[in-house]
Amino acid sequence: MRRIISLMLVVLIGLTSVSHAAGFEPTVDYLKRQELDGWGILALYSSGCSVSGMNLDRVDSSDVTTDYEAYIMGAVPLERDVSDYGKKIINAQRASGKFADYTDGTGEDLVNAHIWGIISLYAANLNSYDRDKALEWLKQNQNQDGGFPVFAGDPASDPDMTAMGIIAYSILGLNESSNQVKKALTFLEGYLDKRESCETIAWYVLAKVKLGLQADQRLLGRLMEYRMQDGSFKHLKSSPGGNYMATWHGLLAVNDYNNRVSIFEVLHNLKRFTDLQKGDYAYDEIMYLVNRGVLSGYPDGTFRPDSPVKRAEFAKFLVYGLGLQNRISEGTLEFSDLKGHWSNKIVGIAVEEGLIKGVGSGRFAPEDRITGAQVAAMLVRAKGVEGSVQTMAGGNWYDGYVRLAGEQGLLYEGFDPNGYATRAQCAEAIVRLHRQGSNKS
Repeated sequence: MRRIISLMLVVLIGLTSVSHAAGFEPTVDYLKRQELDGWGILALYSSGCSVSGMNLDRVDSSDVTTDYEAYIMGAVPLERDVSDYGKKIINAQRASGKFADYTDGTGEDLVNAHIWGIISLYAANLNSYDRDKALEWLKQNQNQDGGFPVFAGDPASDPDMTAMGIIAYSILGLNESSNQVKKALTFLEGYLDKRESCETIAWYVLAKVKLGLQADQRLLGRLMEYRMQDGSFKHLKSSPGGNYMATWHGLLAVNDYNNRVSIFEVLHNLKRFTDLQKGDYAYDEIMYLVNRGVLSGYPDGTFRPDSPVKRAEFAKFLVYGLGLQNRISEGTLEFSDLKGHWSNKIVGIAVEEGLIKGVGSGRFAPEDRITGAQVAAMLVRAKGVEGSVQTMAGGNWYDGYVRLAGEQGLLYEGFDPNGYATRAQCAEAIVRLHRQGSNKS
């Protein structure tokens, strides 16, 4: 079991954007030389490039819904206000639930107008539309073979549109266990066995990552067959050279695969919290964990970075941070004060892995605020170096843990062993653990 945690930490360490380190500088440079639209800007942004100041023409004079949807995909990384564009899309939702083909609410033919309405509004964190009707329209327009057509009512399914539809399903609350998503995934697998393109493989990777399913290396290998020596990607294997559209598709998919987080999730979370801004303490660490579902905010749109963390909450941070949530099953009977508590099963797996201990007398004290000393002890255990803790005669129980945690680079800014750790500090601590890795074997 210790090796499992070790491997999970190794995976988590690699979650930062690694495209440049993986040799994709030529692809980035190729895109930078092109006339960029919203998608090209998004691909560069997903690579960790600064896109500030890049040109993106507004589309105010257009009456085509998809123009506004595509604009949003590049405007959000540029930190532009897209609320007015979002309203145009929302106001174009028809009684059937479909986002219309045109901003005046007419047109029920283009499936991509609907799917990209869902995705672009999610990227802009704008949710004031009828999600239930939007989902119902999507279900009704999925073909019997599991795919989605380009035009509503067409029995011929399109693989790219199908992968986009999976992303829309995920945004609207469906996961890989739903019948609709299963059918769409089956269609895509069957299609790729017969024929493929760079864009189809790229969308398939993007869809799987959005579902939380890691695309296998074989799929990435197939995508790499479309990459040219100059860094560009080509549409078909038989194509003589690369092109702009295939390249931004390829780069987006590679980045999602490497980062193990959907670019659409990253955009959605950019301005998710009203009390958290770029430049704030531990902003990057908080968003790193939020994007990966380790941390979340509150229903009122706040994150409350300075609020103290309860012991039960930190147990969840740690378990989810280590990727152990899929193994949560049985609760623990070790602590009398966890009977009926929401964290019982989470604490159970943390206890099983030797990450957490109680406070004595058969109690866990789930509602007590966690101290810096307790955080240090849990981090040392999670890293697998507790055996190196040295007891200090006449000292505090935690002195050896704190010293070792400091030596390992695990302590957060402003650490105080007797002070209460905040949500921001705990986020920094968990990311430090990820970066440091595990010595468990």
